Amino acid sequence: METSELISAEFWQSGQCHIMANPGDAAAVKEAGLMESWLKQQPELSRHLMFATSGSSGGRKWVALSREALLASAAMVNRHLSAGVDDRWLMALPDFHVGGMGIGARCYDAGSELVKLSGKWDPELYYSTMASEDISLSSLVPAQLYDLVQRELRAPQSLRAVLIGGGRLGDAVYERAVELGWPVMETYGMTETCSQVATTSLGSRDLKILPGWQVKTIDHDRLSIKGDALLTGYVICDGDTCQLADPKQDGCFVSEDVAELVAGKISIKGRMDRCVKVLGELVNLSGLEAKMVDTLAVPLPEQSFAVVAIQDPRKGCRLILCGDKSIDLEQVRKDYNLQCHPVERLDGVCVVPEIPRSPLGKVRHGLLASKVTDQLKQMKQNER
Repeated sequence: METSELISAEFWQSGQCHIMANPGDAAAVKEAGLMESWLKQQPELSRHLMFATSGSSGGRKWVALSREALLASAAMVNRHLSAGVDDRWLMALPDFHVGGMGIGARCYDAGSELVKLSGKWDPELYYSTMASEDISLSSLVPAQLYDLVQRELRAPQSLRAVLIGGGRLGDAVYERAVELGWPVMETYGMTETCSQVATTSLGSRDLKILPGWQVKTIDHDRLSIKGDALLTGYVICDGDTCQLADPKQDGCFVSEDVAELVAGKISIKGRMDRCVKVLGELVNLSGLEAKMVDTLAVPLPEQSFAVVAIQDPRKGCRLILCGDKSIDLEQVRKDYNLQCHPVERLDGVCVVPEIPRSPLGKVRHGLLASKVTDQLKQMKQNER
C-alpha cells in the first residue's frame, strides 16, 4: 500500500473491507482470494481490515479489526507519545501486520508525516533514512533493535521515541541501546488489540496500561482485556467455507498471556501455550529462555536459539535447546544445567539450519517443535 493511501482520509473513511495478506505468503494470498467473495456477503465486516495471524503455534486465522478500533488505538498511543503534526514517523514494519498499519492510523489521527521503507529489512538503510529524514518516532520489533545495536549505531538526535513490541526485549540489548542513545519505549499488545495495551515511558521499563483499556487477570493469571480497540472477531476458512467467530465474552478478550498486575502496571510472565508440565511441575519456556540470556556468563543472543518441549512418557515433556551451528549448543546446555532448577534442566540439543520465524521475527514454536520431533525420530532410526 502506498504511503499516501495509508494516511489518507479516503482510506480511513472507506466503507470497504481490506484483506491485508502478506504477498510473500502464497497460502495466505490464496486464502485471501477465496475469502473475498465471502466477505461481500458479510455487511457486518464492512469498514474492516483483515490481518492473518497464526501466533507462535496455531494454524492461520484472520483477525477482523474495524477502522474505528484501529483509530481508537491510534488515539491512545498518540496521547501517550504526545504525537502531533510536527512528528515524522519512519515505518519499517509491513502494512500487512497490525504494527505497521497502526503507524498509518497514528499519522492520520495526529496529522503526522509518514516515511515508509519498502523491501526487506535493512538496518543500514533504516538508519540512514532516519537521519536524512529527521525522523522523530518509529516502531520496531526486538530483532530489528538488536541489529542496530550489534552495529553500534547511535540514535539520531531527531529521534525522541522508538517503540519496541512484538516480543520480549532482552536486558542486554535494552541496556546497550540506551547507552547508544536510543529512546526505547517497550510496548505490550497483540493483533487482537490493534497493537498496544501497555507502554513504558522513557527511562523506565514499567509497562503502564494505556488509558482506554480495562485489564484484569482471570483463570491462572491470564489477561482479560476490554476497550474500544478490540477485534470484532476471527475469520477462519476451511476450503471454500469461511466463518466469523467472536472470541470475546461480555465484551472482554481473554489472551493466552500470563501476567501480574500491580498498580496499573503489567508484568508479562509468559504464554499459556508456552507453559508445559515437567515431572508434574509447570515450566514457563519463555521465562527459561530469558534466564539463559540473562544469567549465562557467555553472551547468548536471543535471536540465535529457542527451547522447545517434546512429549515424554515419563517426564511429561523433555526440554530441547535448538539453534544453528554458530552456537556450541552442548556447552550452553551444560553451563545452564549447572545453575538451573532441576525441572528446568535441558535434556538435549538439536542443531537446525534455521529457526522458523514469522515475517517480524517471532519464533514459530509449534513448527520448530514439529521439526525437532521429526529430526529426533530420524536420529533414533539411524541408530538402529
